[in-house]
Amino acid sequence: MRLLQIIDSLEAGGAERMAVNFYNYLNGVKGIRAFLVATRKEGILKKELKIPSNYLYLGRKRAIDIKAILKLVRFAKEKSITHVHAHGSSYFIGSMLKLAIPKLVFIWHDHYGNSEFLNERRYSVLKLCSNNFDGIIAVNKKLADWNSKKLNCTNCTQINNFVQLAENADENVKLEGNQKVKLICVANFRPQKNHLFLLNVIAKLSDKDLSLHLFGKHFNDEYGNNILELIEKMTNVFYYGSKPINREILNQASIGILVSKSEGLPLVLLEYAEAQLAVICTDVGECKAVIEDTGIIINSGNEDELLAAINSYAEDSTKLNSSALKFHELVKRKFGAEKIIKQTIEFYKRCS
Repeated sequence: MRLLQIIDSLEAGGAERMAVNFYNYLNGVKGIRAFLVATRKEGILKKELKIPSNYLYLGRKRAIDIKAILKLVRFAKEKSITHVHAHGSSYFIGSMLKLAIPKLVFIWHDHYGNSEFLNERRYSVLKLCSNNFDGIIAVNKKLADWNSKKLNCTNCTQINNFVQLAENADENVKLEGNQKVKLICVANFRPQKNHLFLLNVIAKLSDKDLSLHLFGKHFNDEYGNNILELIEKMTNVFYYGSKPINREILNQASIGILVSKSEGLPLVLLEYAEAQLAVICTDVGECKAVIEDTGIIINSGNEDELLAAINSYAEDSTKLNSSALKFHELVKRKFGAEKIIKQTIEFYKRCS
């Protein structure tokens, strides 16, 4: 089996990290050789590729970029690709590849983060392209059900995300501040992630011995600018930009937090668990199914609940440490890489 993972960029997003995770892990599986193509942009995740020689960057400029499509087709033929695993929005160029080489087994992976607002999802092009899908992987049940009902491919399954957390990075990051309790939030600056809500709550805890540390991409838009303006007024909030998240960074914190308005199955929760952090998260997407009773779940946008959650951990180190350990053990059991890879390979075979 010769597998090609396709992703539009190698920036630090959930779908991007999963494409890299699959690529790296599958290259260690007997009988499989894995390849990776980034179509539009490279990014910080390129440094994490374990076998750079099996990677190709297309430099795609537009939706229908003939030069990029031909480059992809040549690569697939040269490497004798048998299966294509396209992540997120890369389904379009993946469909072009399938049309050029019909014998390919083509699987699309749906990482759609706004699963709380599926009624607003635009999918006319996706539905057309789904005629070329041999199978669909969805990160949660809600997406799996939506795909089965809305798209022209009924061979759909739910497979959980998994993590391969790097031990360190080329650029070491030391969390700033000398506060006793450090909260970390890893989320790109998108309205869906609700940073402004989080910052408003942290402002009400300014008298507490705690700090908040934000990692994520700023898209140079009004939303991101508003976040930075708030941070400048706060002495216990620090922003580090977009960085590859590794164990060394996470181990400096004690609480991982995510207050999104909507999610699929956020990879960052699994990273928090891998680093053995206590967790606070909103009840959206599959978050509650991931955390179960090992962390604190709050309703989206509820300031009182978030205040109480942060205080309960900050004021009780025994509870914090116990929750962190239970969350770590739960995720290791349910979202272990070996288990998820086995399920994925079995699905590849069923689609063949």
